[in-house]
Amino acid sequence: MLQYVLAGILLGLLAGLFAAADARQSEIAPPPPTTALGALLGHITGGHIETIDAGPRSFQPMNINFGLFPPLASPPTKKPDGTRLRGNEKTVAKKQAISARALSDMDRWITDTLRVSDAA
Repeated sequence: MLQYVLAGILLGLLAGLFAAADARQSEIAPPPPTTALGALLGHITGGHIETIDAGPRSFQPMNINFGLFPPLASPPTKKPDGTRLRGNEKTVAKKQAISARALSDMDRWITDTLRVSDAA
C-alpha cells in the first residue's frame, strides 16, 4: 500500500515542480530515466508503449518496479571473490547496481536541476 501512496506523492511533487517552472516561464529537466521517478514518468507519459499488431496503443497502469529501469551498461557477473554470480545472487546484485545508479543519478539531478547541494 505504501508504494502506491509514495508513487502518487512523488509524481505530485514532480507535477508541482513542472507547474512552478511553467508559471515562471522557465523549464525544468525531467529526472533521468535511470531513477525511479524518471522511469515511472517515462512509463506514464508513454515512453514504453508499443503498438501490438499495428493496432491502437495500449497503456497498462503500473507501479514502479525494476522492469521499468533501463538496462545496466555492464551488469554484475562476478562476486568479490571472482566466482560467477548465479540465480538469486545475480538478481540481487543486479537490483543493487540499478539502485546505486538510480541514487547517484537522482542526487546529481537534484543538485543540478533543483540547485540543492548534498541531496542524498
